[in-house]
Amino acid sequence: MKSLPLTFFWGAALIFLLMFYMGTTEHRKKKLVGTILTVAVSLFCIWAVDGWNVFTNKPLNLKMGMDLIGGSEFIVQLKPGLNEKGEEKQVNPDSVQQAIATLQKRLDPNGSLGLTMTPQGDKQIVIQMPGVEPSEIATVRQQIQQTAHLEFRLVHPQSEQVLATHKAQGGGIEPGFVAMPSRERKNKPDAPEAYLVKNRPDMDGTHVNEAWVAYPPTGLEILMNFDGPGSTLFGELTTANVGQRFAIIVDGEVLSAPVIQTAITGGHCVITGDFEEKEARNLATALQNPLKNPMEILADNTVSAQFGQETIKQAIYTGIAGLIMTAAFLLIYYRTAGLIALVGLVVNMLMVFGAMSLFNFTMTMPGIAGIVLTVGMAVDANVLIYERLREEMKTGKTLAAALDAAFHKAFSAIFDANFTTLISAVILFTLGSGLIKGFAITLTVGIIGTLLGGLVVTRVVFNWFTDAGILKKITVTQIIPEGIFDMLSKARPFIIGSFSLAAISALAFVIKGEDAIGIDFRGGAITRFQVAPNAGIDAHTVEKTLLDAKIDGTYVQQNSTGTGQQISVRSDMDDGPKVKDLLEQKFAGKLTGGQSDRVGASIGKDLAVKSIIAFGCAMLGIFLYLVIFYEMSFAMGAIIALLHDCVITIGLAVLLGQQLSVIHIGALLTVAGYSINDTIVVFDRIREIIKARTGDIRDIMNEAISMTLSRTLLTGVTTLGPMAALYFFGGQAMKDLSLPIIIGVLVGTYSSIYIASPIVLWYAKKTGTSLRRQVLDTEASREAANKPPVVAS
Repeated sequence: MKSLPLTFFWGAALIFLLMFYMGTTEHRKKKLVGTILTVAVSLFCIWAVDGWNVFTNKPLNLKMGMDLIGGSEFIVQLKPGLNEKGEEKQVNPDSVQQAIATLQKRLDPNGSLGLTMTPQGDKQIVIQMPGVEPSEIATVRQQIQQTAHLEFRLVHPQSEQVLATHKAQGGGIEPGFVAMPSRERKNKPDAPEAYLVKNRPDMDGTHVNEAWVAYPPTGLEILMNFDGPGSTLFGELTTANVGQRFAIIVDGEVLSAPVIQTAITGGHCVITGDFEEKEARNLATALQNPLKNPMEILADNTVSAQFGQETIKQAIYTGIAGLIMTAAFLLIYYRTAGLIALVGLVVNMLMVFGAMSLFNFTMTMPGIAGIVLTVGMAVDANVLIYERLREEMKTGKTLAAALDAAFHKAFSAIFDANFTTLISAVILFTLGSGLIKGFAITLTVGIIGTLLGGLVVTRVVFNWFTDAGILKKITVTQIIPEGIFDMLSKARPFIIGSFSLAAISALAFVIKGEDAIGIDFRGGAITRFQVAPNAGIDAHTVEKTLLDAKIDGTYVQQNSTGTGQQISVRSDMDDGPKVKDLLEQKFAGKLTGGQSDRVGASIGKDLAVKSIIAFGCAMLGIFLYLVIFYEMSFAMGAIIALLHDCVITIGLAVLLGQQLSVIHIGALLTVAGYSINDTIVVFDRIREIIKARTGDIRDIMNEAISMTLSRTLLTGVTTLGPMAALYFFGGQAMKDLSLPIIIGVLVGTYSSIYIASPIVLWYAKKTGTSLRRQVLDTEASREAANKPPVVAS
């Protein structure tokens, strides 16, 4: 992370400017503060990403994931541990999963680094970490191998004398006690070399709830809190042994042996030991997440990106092409206003990358999906404003008056659409882990950037242009003719066909069985080859050979080991022998020593369950928001349409030959965000018309759908442009990402019209609900809540 004081200063200044901007109504002040805020945000984000190295060849301060640039690989093996009775306990699959969960918390407690852990064989784990510097390897190795087995043992009253006698005269140690080395000697030459402690622990670390580092003037300390039973046991031990020394032992080494001055019944403990800061932080993390089995690192290698350099280059080039397509569309359709929208989009992207860099978040493939959704929502915010602007200009208003009205009327749709997506992003970050967090992070920052870019930056630029007389009118191309279309009367065949397609999509999983699920979820085989010197073979060559042989769904990586270059191929279990035979025949003498082993899922059961729970909670959060601020009928329509879109998206992707993988998690979350955003915009216009005038609800819904139809189609086109470029010109990984998003955008575009709104109308009639009454009551409640209290004079 960048300098903390400087970051705090920047952040506080930006928040102050934003609050001042939102609070002032005077046009000149608002324009000036908005300009300063825009420039300050842009400079702050450039500083975070680039550190003012824009004119140098230094790399940008952005961390990429294993799937994009590769990193370090550690192959570790679990050793037998000890049970409660001190007996050897053999390694089993549960031991491996427990170790993975513990190491995940140690190495990536915030879930922002994008590391992967995969079981290999019966006792091994493959850990892949992006962006590990050579100077950090030793620290990582210690974090992995440190068991952090914490024990508390009473010290023999004459520990030093007994050990000194034993050292001088030999002979056995007093029964019931054992000598353990002391860490204190490391920094205190006069401290004992060892302590004589009880041969069985009085208490162990299973009762530690949390551990953290404290910074008192006397030196670093590690503080620990115990759970309920642990607090009771520790209190009883210290009460019964006041005046005796109590050794605190980690992994068989005495860290300290303080004298118990008084009974400790508060459920906490302090460890001292002249720690260095990094050592103390690592130990605190390890004590809070102890391993049940010792670890041995068999190898540490440098590995290439999971998707290969060629795939990444294709992604960059096609991504840039897609963004150029979006920019060109905005300029052609909205002209000068399109140029202003691009300014807001640039600031939005600066915010995304600035926050990623500032907080050391790692960019992964699902993170790219989050950026795709961010771009779509940012463009959508501008489209909403501009379509409103066109409506206001037609009433004869001046450009300045039309801008005020357009921004004011578009605010509720922009805010609700982004806030519902923000709800899901926060819940996904809180409850999800790993890849889900990566998506949630980019989406959260993107939403904040969308609100700032759409509501502040573009408004400020418009104000400068209009005040200077540069912009006197807005010319907007119109592709949808004016008029009200009776959409709801045509909804029945769409609903029948759509839910039939959803049923077929769901059946795709039953029909295809395990073939629908890729190796990320169900594991497979890993085959490793040694590359002969000067063989001229890399990961891209192997990947192309496998694709030509119709062996799909593989991950090929190139490893730098102590013995030279190595190629590893992850594939379906059934394809393992085929991969070995094909590559040994194709590259005879160049790829040697092919060895296959079983490899577990990179997305384990716990992670899959957590992801499903997080997704479900996100849907619940959106549902509750719509119930509170709209009405139950609207909430039902939005959630049913969203689930409909997700089922069809994944089902059709599987039917078209794809296997579910890590990439599809990001794609599915992108589709969910797009779907709810699209639906909220239509619902907001329905609510607005209901508040403005009377009339038949069906007619009002048709009017709202017709008035937002241009925006619905435009947003779909601008989102599909970059995705189409990725699909047709990108590599296999880009196809896996873009195809489900393309399907989801197409399905989400028509579902907001032909699925969500008809369900709202049907549910309201079914339950006898008056949508008009509900909307007006909700609005009255909101106005009452915002009204300041009346104070009697």
